[in-house]
Amino acid sequence: MRGIRWRLTLTHLGATFLSTVALGVCLLYAVERSYVQERRQVLSAHSELVSEALLNRARSGDERSAQEVCDELSRRLRTRIVLTSVSGSRIADTARDDSPFVAPADQSSRSRFGCLFCHSETEGARQLQVTTRLPPSARAELLTLMAPSTGLEHTMQRIRIVVAAMLAASLLLISVIGVRLASSIASPITRMSCMARRMAEGDLEQRVRVDSRDEVGELAASFNEMADRIHRTMNALAEEKSKLETVVTDMADGIIVTDAGGRVTLFNPASERIFGVGAAAVLDTLVYEATANPDLQRAVARALDGESVATETRVGYPARMVLGTHVSPIRDAAGKARGAIVVLQDRTELSRVAELQRDFVANVSHELRTPIASIHATAETLVNGAKDDPAVRDRFLDTLARECQRLSALLRDLLDLSRLEARGGSPRKVRVRVGAVVGDVLELLRPVLDRRELRITVSIPLDLHVAVEPTQLTQALANLVDNAVKYTPDGGEIELSAHRSNGRVLVRVRDTGIGIPRHEQERVFERFYRVDKARSRELGGTGLGLAIAREAVEAQQGTITVESHPGRGTAFTVSLPAEPGV
Repeated sequence: MRGIRWRLTLTHLGATFLSTVALGVCLLYAVERSYVQERRQVLSAHSELVSEALLNRARSGDERSAQEVCDELSRRLRTRIVLTSVSGSRIADTARDDSPFVAPADQSSRSRFGCLFCHSETEGARQLQVTTRLPPSARAELLTLMAPSTGLEHTMQRIRIVVAAMLAASLLLISVIGVRLASSIASPITRMSCMARRMAEGDLEQRVRVDSRDEVGELAASFNEMADRIHRTMNALAEEKSKLETVVTDMADGIIVTDAGGRVTLFNPASERIFGVGAAAVLDTLVYEATANPDLQRAVARALDGESVATETRVGYPARMVLGTHVSPIRDAAGKARGAIVVLQDRTELSRVAELQRDFVANVSHELRTPIASIHATAETLVNGAKDDPAVRDRFLDTLARECQRLSALLRDLLDLSRLEARGGSPRKVRVRVGAVVGDVLELLRPVLDRRELRITVSIPLDLHVAVEPTQLTQALANLVDNAVKYTPDGGEIELSAHRSNGRVLVRVRDTGIGIPRHEQERVFERFYRVDKARSRELGGTGLGLAIAREAVEAQQGTITVESHPGRGTAFTVSLPAEPGV
C-alpha cells in the first residue's frame, strides 16, 4: 500500500511544483511588462523633451550644434541620444565609444513613437530603445533614446530568487503536508488491506481503527461493519456446519454424497460400518467402487439424471444386512443435478421380524390345521356310524380329547407368549428363594414326573435369593424342566442346580437326554422350532416352550444359554441379577 502513499505525495509535489513555476513565470512576465511600460513612458517623455529642445534650437537660431544639445541633455537625462538623418547616417550620438547602433527599420512608415529591445555590445546587456519621428524643421528625421535594462535585470534576478525560494519552501511545506495527508488517507486503506488479508487467512477478529469522519472514515466504519457481519455469518455457518456434521456423524443411517460425476464426497461413519470400509479409502471413487453394490450405482445414476429413487438392497459383507435406500439428486439454483445423496436405513431387524411374523402365522396355521383336521375327521367318522360301535367310538373319543388338549395347550402357550411380549415396563419384583421356586416347579410337574422313571437331583443353597417376578421365573424353569423330561429316556437323570457368580445367580437345568446338534442350538429358542418334529408332536409339544422361557427370563433382565452334545444330554443355564446386598 506504500504505492498509494507515494503516489498521493508525488501528486501533491508535482502539482505544487507546476503551480509555483507557473506563478513565477507569470510574475516575471508581469514585472517585465510593467517595467518596460514604465521605462517606455519615461523615455517617451524624455524623447518629447529632446525633440522640443532641438526644435527650439532650430527656431531660435542657436549656434550650438545638434551634438552639443544632445550631449547636454544626455548628461541631464542619463540617457544615450542618437539623432539620425533620412538616409540613416548619424547626425549626433552621445556615445563616445562609437558603439554600434541599429536604426529602426522603415520607421518612417510607423507611428510617431516606436519601442524595442536591442543588445548593447558595450554594456553587455539589453537596452530599451525608443524612437521618435521628428518634423522636417528639425533637420533630422529620427530621434532615438536608449536606456540600459540593468534595473530590469536586477529586478528580474531578485524575482527569480524569490520565486525559487518560494518554490523550495512550498515544496518542503507541501511535502510535509502531502506526506501527512497521504498517510491519513493511505494508513486506513493499508490497515483495511492487512485486515482483508488476515480475514482471507481466517482471522475474523481484526478491525480497522476509525480516526476521522470523512469518506475514508466512513469507508473504514463500513469495512468494520462488513467484517462484523461476515464474522456473525461465518459463526452461524460454522455452527450450522457443526450441527450438520454431528447429525451426519452420529445418525444411525448411512449417508453417502456424490458429485455430478458420481464420485463419493462424503461417507459417514454409519456407511463405514455398513460396508466395512473407511471414508478416506473411498473418497473420490465411484459408488460401486466404494460399496461393491451395483444396485446403489444404478440408483445414483438415475438420481444424477434428476430422478428420486427409493428401493431396497442387500449387503453380504461385513455382515448380512437388508438396507432401505433413498437416493435424491442435489440440484443447483437452475434446477440441474449437481450431485446425489444416498440415505441407507438398516432394515435387517425389520425384515427379520417380518419374516418371523410370516413364519409365526404359517406355523400357527400349520399347528392348528393338524389337530383341527384330526378332530374334523374323527367327528365325521362318528357321525357316519362309528358311534354305534362302542370300541371304535371310545377310541375316537380318546382322539378327540387328546386333540382338544393339544389345541388347549397350544392356545395357552400362545397366550402366555403374547402376554410376555406385550408386558411393558419393569416387572414387579419380589425377593424369593431360588430353592423354593424350584420346589414349586417340581410340584407342578409331579404328575408328569411320576409317569417317568427319571432321577431328579437338586443342588441349590438354601440361602440363595433373587429379586424376580415369581410367576415368570416359575414358568421359565417349568418349561425347561418339562423339555428335559420329554427328551430324556427312562433311566436318565435331570439335575437342577444354582449358585452365585460375579454378582449373578446361575440356575442350571441339565439332562442326559438325546441332546441337540450344534447347528440347531442357535434356533431352539425360536417359535415353533423343533429339533425332532415327529417326536415333539408325539410327546404333545407345541414348539413354544423354550421361546416362552426365553421371554420370561429376559423380562427379568436375565439371559438363557444352551450347551449340548448329541447323545450325552443338554444343559440350559439361566443367568439372573443377584439381589443387591445378598
